[in-house]
Amino acid sequence: MSVVSEADLLRRFGFFKGALYVQDIGLCVVSDVHIGLAEALYRQGLHFPLHEEETLLERFEAVLDRFEPEVFVLDGDVFHSFDRVSRGARETLSKVVAAIRAECEAVLVRGSHDTMLQAVAGNVVDRYDRNGYTVVHGDRAVDDHGTLIIGHDHPTIEIDMARFPCFLYGRGVAQGRDLIVMPAFNPLSPGVTVNYAKGRDFLSPVLRRVDAGTLQPVVEADGEAVVFPPLAGLRRFA
Repeated sequence: MSVVSEADLLRRFGFFKGALYVQDIGLCVVSDVHIGLAEALYRQGLHFPLHEEETLLERFEAVLDRFEPEVFVLDGDVFHSFDRVSRGARETLSKVVAAIRAECEAVLVRGSHDTMLQAVAGNVVDRYDRNGYTVVHGDRAVDDHGTLIIGHDHPTIEIDMARFPCFLYGRGVAQGRDLIVMPAFNPLSPGVTVNYAKGRDFLSPVLRRVDAGTLQPVVEADGEAVVFPPLAGLRRFA
């Protein structure tokens, strides 16, 4: 099992509010923004204000201020709804993209929920490659890639009976290339606890090929990131 030290990982990447920053190439990635999730929750009976647009814009602006990236990628499941996009969701996306484009290049990668994204946003891609890194949503298998950055599974880790969104890092686990799994950027989005997950438990066909026990969780809170031992090691002490 190949383990990376916290110092090595943090020299290479920044982690902040669910965003990943690749230090050497000025690339920032978030995944699973799920714009319109609050509206779906309202339809299910939650009738208190969730302030989704305000929260998302604040998070995007904080990430932009923190990293000052050259390229900012929204890595799939930009919208929550599969079959309809409300005026409010369209307006939120427009504000998000405008905030990003005021600072850097914006790239939208299609996810499994994004059947309407092309019609709303225009230029949408299935993958984004930059300087040895490949960003895909993760809902489909991908064979030819660099260091792979995916979303789709919304990983969280349970620590002392509390759950925290987490990144998952695997050195050389994706056909010899490194793999990073992103948490959901929308804080309203439920996560999936990965403490005891096996490859077969994940939605992503990319992750189903991986020994989940080799993946190292990274938890960020208040601007500080903590890199944990691989999941297999954590399980021994649970």
